[in-house]
Amino acid sequence: MFKENLVAFETITRKEVNRFFRIWMQTILPSAITTTLYFIIFGRFIGSQVSDINGYTYMEFIVPGLIMMTVITNSFSNVVSSFFGTKFMKSIEEMIWSPTSNLTIIAGYVFGGVL
Repeated sequence: MFKENLVAFETITRKEVNRFFRIWMQTILPSAITTTLYFIIFGRFIGSQVSDINGYTYMEFIVPGLIMMTVITNSFSNVVSSFFGTKFMKSIEEMIWSPTSNLTIIAGYVFGGVL
């Protein structure tokens, strides 16, 4: 049973990663534009008004947070939209009726979103 769940996990993960790169204009491009706008607005305009924070410039301070915010938000929204799409198309029912455990299905979607 473990081998079947591993194959299902790998298949769902691969499907999610392929879907992400197949529609890159909807997944990567908007987040890159939004992050760039955050860098311009917060980094240039607001950052020029803020003094150094413990020896770091405002831009050095805010860049890791903006990048992580973008990564976490997009991985969540991509997994949710994919999962909702399979529910809307009623193809999730095929996975639920298969001998694959629900935990394996959810883990495959989440791991695919994280990748």
